[in-house]
Amino acid sequence: MKTLLLILSAATLLAAKPEHAAATLLAGEKSNIPLPQDSGFRVAILGDSITYDGRWPTLVESALRATPAFSGAEIVNFGLSSETVSGLSEPSHAGGRFPRPHLHERLGRILDAFKPTHVLACYGMNDGIYMPLDEARQKAFQDGIIRLKTEMENRGAKLVVITAPLFNGDNPATAPQGYDAVLDAQAEWLMSQKDWQVIDIRPDLRAAIAAAKRNDPDFVYARDKIHPGPQGHDFIASSVTRQLWTLWQLPEKPALADGEALSVLAKRGGILKLAWLTETRHLRPGVPKGLPLKEARTQAAGLLDAYRTFLPAPEHDPR
Repeated sequence: MKTLLLILSAATLLAAKPEHAAATLLAGEKSNIPLPQDSGFRVAILGDSITYDGRWPTLVESALRATPAFSGAEIVNFGLSSETVSGLSEPSHAGGRFPRPHLHERLGRILDAFKPTHVLACYGMNDGIYMPLDEARQKAFQDGIIRLKTEMENRGAKLVVITAPLFNGDNPATAPQGYDAVLDAQAEWLMSQKDWQVIDIRPDLRAAIAAAKRNDPDFVYARDKIHPGPQGHDFIASSVTRQLWTLWQLPEKPALADGEALSVLAKRGGILKLAWLTETRHLRPGVPKGLPLKEARTQAAGLLDAYRTFLPAPEHDPR
């Protein structure tokens, strides 16, 4: 994967007192304040199996770590396969072995233990339980997202909601008649919420897939119609990061890692993910047990040091 540079039009950060930086960013205000490297930010990434996979979260993490604000942040992927924010599940889910896990069953434990300052949440793919558009199911999704937003506000954390990726994105002509219409309705509702911070990745994904297929007619975004391949995760991360930089007023030209640097950061993220999922507990069978949190943090610190060796040295400022 070639290094992806996101050229953005966010405002240039100007000098100001750094002790006010965290409060300004958490309040969601536009800020021209340069944040210190050790800002104390803690970013939790929530979602279902597409998030648990780890590829798009790791790419977004790599871009965040290229900024002064988040270079020293604690960033953890709390994604959990099969999960919903709605609490809905099919009777036949997993062959009837277990219902879909519900974010709100474990959210309080995550917030108590991790104490995030920022949360990225990507739900919706499982929330319509792969059935036609239905008012009751849509309301369950909406209620779950509203509950999530309320919890974040009560804890003083900054929430960004990310729309679900595409269902059957390789065959857009069938989307209006299929399950993707349910995800479109979710996205439309999210984008209609005033004063919410929402990232709609769906238009960018459609454009990226179409371009990829023009370049390579054999390109496949998601072989099972749900879970993107590596390039699909690249597309998601590119869209999330482009829009996130505008929402959070971050510096220009962040880069997504690739090659060995990305592998090191992915290994680190996987260790922390399983450790934190084990520490905060969940009801999803089949998830590997993580290391004790203290041991995971020690390994993660070493891997972050190793990752930083791949980063370019900061440019000298003659001032």
